[in-house]
Amino acid sequence: MTEQGVGRVLVIGAGLGGLTLAHALVRAGLDVRVYEADDGSGDRFQGYRIGLAEPGLAALRASLPPRLYELVEATSGDLTGPGLLFDEQLTVLSRHLDGPSEGSRAMDRQVLRRILLGDLGDRVAYGKRLKGVAEGLGGTVTARFADGTEATGAVLVGADGSNSVVRRHLVPEIELVDSDLCGAMGLTTITDRFLRLVPGRGTMVKGPGITLMLGRMQFDREPSAAAAELAPGLDMPYRDGYVRWVLLVPPEHPAATNPGSAGEDARELVLELIEGWHPDLRDLVASAYMSAVGRAKVYDRPMPPWPVGRVTLLGDSAHLTLASGGNGASTAMQDAVRLSARLAEVHRGERDLTSALEEYQNDLLDRGNAAVRFGKEALKRFVPQETR
Repeated sequence: MTEQGVGRVLVIGAGLGGLTLAHALVRAGLDVRVYEADDGSGDRFQGYRIGLAEPGLAALRASLPPRLYELVEATSGDLTGPGLLFDEQLTVLSRHLDGPSEGSRAMDRQVLRRILLGDLGDRVAYGKRLKGVAEGLGGTVTARFADGTEATGAVLVGADGSNSVVRRHLVPEIELVDSDLCGAMGLTTITDRFLRLVPGRGTMVKGPGITLMLGRMQFDREPSAAAAELAPGLDMPYRDGYVRWVLLVPPEHPAATNPGSAGEDARELVLELIEGWHPDLRDLVASAYMSAVGRAKVYDRPMPPWPVGRVTLLGDSAHLTLASGGNGASTAMQDAVRLSARLAEVHRGERDLTSALEEYQNDLLDRGNAAVRFGKEALKRFVPQETR
């Protein structure tokens, strides 16, 4: 047995993993504060639709207050039905594509993030860009922010994504590098015409040397209406359902070799690449209300263990996955539940902090590196071998 109490937990980053951790710690009776670099809780870009299988859904159920988890369910979407394979003229080649596991649900990242911000209130501080971390001799750790302020707690968790400042503090030898993948993606509002392209859990269109992937995001209930009933006071804008499309740009294409293309509108690029394809596919891309081109980033090697102290990692800061489609988010949410469980054991006096964080780290690295390998294997379904 050890002395009870953990003290304040500082979470750096208000993404899906960091916010899940905050809820799990609150539910366990711990003191937590979240520090987000963005200036507000608005719709910062974090990707589009993801699919969450049962492990990710279970993490949310274990962490969120019941009314917020009910809202998660209400604003999720169906991921059943056939997975279709078409050629570029929409001739059906197969109706039996592998897809999400049974029980998986489609989630919109921005809607899910707004739900996760619910009930946290002033536990989340915005405009706090981390500049450095210092572990003190008296059992404390201090976060130093770019605005000149500091925050001190007993444990600091880096949930600050792929460019993690916390990771650079713990494992400075690991570098973030460009992968050989460039993706163009977009959102197009659902119409009956476009919905026919994605009647089931997902659609793949195979053209000459290129693949276009489609996924539908149909909310069981429109998010703002569902929030007004199930979580009054939660800020949730109106959202239409959409078709999410993704195309991996061939590596020899200028967009794939130009790092400055990140964030540029993707429509003209994709329309150039799918010239001559079926009009429904071209119109889907041309009608997009949001699109972008970007290169995927990866760590230059698997994340190694680091000396166990009062600082640890969660999510993409420790295991950056390719083509995740929810793989990375689900793994981060599982990180959150497992870390909160270890810290709760320390808080109850059942174990010491060092052994708890060491056990968490070992589990994090095992699962995280496995998730990275899974993402790399998943790409083989989409990228012709001669372009990899």
